[in-house]
This record gives sequence, structure tokens and C-alpha cells, in this order.
Amino acid sequence: MRAFLAILGAQVRVFLRDRADFFFTLAFPLVFVVLFGFIWGGRETPTKVGLVCPPQEELIISALSRLPEISVELFPDWEKLSLAVAKRAVDFGLVWNGEKLVLILNRGRFQENPEFERLSREIVRTVELWGSGLSSPVEPVKVHVGKVSAASWYHYIVPGLMAMAILQAGIFAVAGRMASMRERGILRPILATPASGWPVLMGIGLIRMGLGFFSAGLNFALTRVLFRVSFPVNPALLLFYALVCALGGMGLGALVSFGVRRPGSAAAAGMILTQIMLFLSGVYIPFEFLPPGLQAVGRVLPAYYMAQGFRAALGVVEGGAEFLWASLGFGLFGVIALFLFGQLFLRPEKG
Repeated sequence: MRAFLAILGAQVRVFLRDRADFFFTLAFPLVFVVLFGFIWGGRETPTKVGLVCPPQEELIISALSRLPEISVELFPDWEKLSLAVAKRAVDFGLVWNGEKLVLILNRGRFQENPEFERLSREIVRTVELWGSGLSSPVEPVKVHVGKVSAASWYHYIVPGLMAMAILQAGIFAVAGRMASMRERGILRPILATPASGWPVLMGIGLIRMGLGFFSAGLNFALTRVLFRVSFPVNPALLLFYALVCALGGMGLGALVSFGVRRPGSAAAAGMILTQIMLFLSGVYIPFEFLPPGLQAVGRVLPAYYMAQGFRAALGVVEGGAEFLWASLGFGLFGVIALFLFGQLFLRPEKG
């Protein structure tokens, strides 16, 4: 126990002195929470539509006022409306030429223009139905699958970032810190003593697990304080996913160390693995946006199930047995991989 506590204290001091490690473990995940918060954390605002329409065409103005997802601003002529679209004072423009509505788009907004075109077609259908004294036969109703009544994409990103903070800390506990200690020759004198190498692994694992939990908690707190985003948390389920995520992450770190025998390359391999999971597991990019082939790859990665599990624990989506069993299996994998790692790498070197 004394050796374990000494190693635990030493690892805390090493972490506090290593600025790069401190940044990538704690500060780096917060950067993404803040960045994505300013992009998607705010409430949805109506699309601004500029309209050039004679005053006598009250039918068009009345029809547009029935669409809650847009706000209409009237302009006196085509030129002023075009200038407003170019300067992004409005999102797009519509001009009534007496026969039809002409759509004005800013060519620089190539990512948003397809949505603006879709919205303009909806406006035209609304005007036609309104002019005929009819209403749309289809009324869309949004149904939220989780306990969050108005979930935005930011609600989906935050649990994924929390899962990745813990997963990344677990991976680098073994593929980073342990590999570094082997490369610098720190493990050799420790393993040469009567003390077992297991206290080293347990000390590093506990420190990294605690740091991962702390980082995830900081993400959650910053989201609540800065962007006023709330979640109906299930504490027991959240603790379960956090534990299996940390164990599985350390197991992945051990797997990386098995495959990359050169210690200096293990941390780089762990970083590559982390980045692959970030982009293919629905954490940064909506999973539905990925091609079917990449979705198939993403469903094999443990980060997909960890992110979905955290979303279920935070009430964003409804959880299922699939995620529970996959996460439990991931945690058991971590325990087995750590045991094998200890048997192979935490033995005194011969010679």
C-alpha cells in the first residue's frame, strides 16, 4: 500500500509539471465544448427573408406571416434587396415580378443555399394554398426521442465529448504514460525491486481515470454555466458508462502498446486512434451524415456506443439493451487487456 500511495503521489506531481499533458487532458476538450457551444449552443433563430412585393399583394405577405421558421423584411426594390443578401443582412431574398417569385441567393453561402432553396419552395406552396383558400394537408410534428424536450445538435455533441474525454484519458494512461516510462527507463529500476509493477499501473490508471472524470465534469459544468444547456441526468447510468469507458479506454491503450512495440510510437498511435473515433463515431459529425460504408465502420468502434450511452444517461436519447451490453463488453475487454498488459510488460527485464 505504501508503494502504491508513493506512486500515486508521484504521478500527480508529474502530471501537474507536464504542461502539454495538462493541456491535452483538461484544456483541449474544453476548447471544443466552447467552440461548438458558440456554433450550435444558442437557440434556433428564424431564417431572415427579404421580400420585394407591391403593397397591394397582401396575399403573399399574409401567407409568409404564417410560417414561424422565417422572419420577413420588406425592401423597396431589387437592388437594395440584392445588396442586403450580399452583405448577409438577410439570408435570402424573394422578388414578386407580377407572375412568380424570384429567388435571390448569396453564392458564397454554398453550404446553406440548398436549405434556402427548400424553404423558398415551401414558401411558394404556402402562397399557392393560401391563395386558393386551402391549407397544407400535412402538418409536420417534431417528436423528441429522449427526455430533453428541445434537443439541439449541441445536446448531442456534449455527451459525446464527455465520453471522449474519459476514453482519451484511458488510452493515454497506458499508450502514453506507461510507454513513456518504459522509453525513459523509469520502469526498469521499479520492476527490479521486490515491489510489483501492478501498483505502477494501478496508480497511473486511477490518476488518469480521475482526470478523465474531472475533464468530463468540467465539460458538463461549462455547458450548464456558459450556454444554459440542461440535461435530465441519470446518475447511476452515467456512473456505469463512465467506469466502463475508462476501463475500456485503458484496454485500448494496452492494445495499442501490444501492436506498437516501440514505446515512442505508442502515443502517436493512440492519438491517431482517438481522432478516427472522434470523426467516425458521431461525436463531431452527425452519424447520419456519414456514407453507409463509414457508418458500418463507426458501428464497430467503441466510441459510438460510449457516446450513445452517455446521451442516454443525460436524457438526450432513449437508451437500449444494445448500448448497455456493448458497453459492458467494452469494459470487460479493458479488464482483460490490462491483465495481459501487466503480465507481459510489468515483469523485470532479463539482463
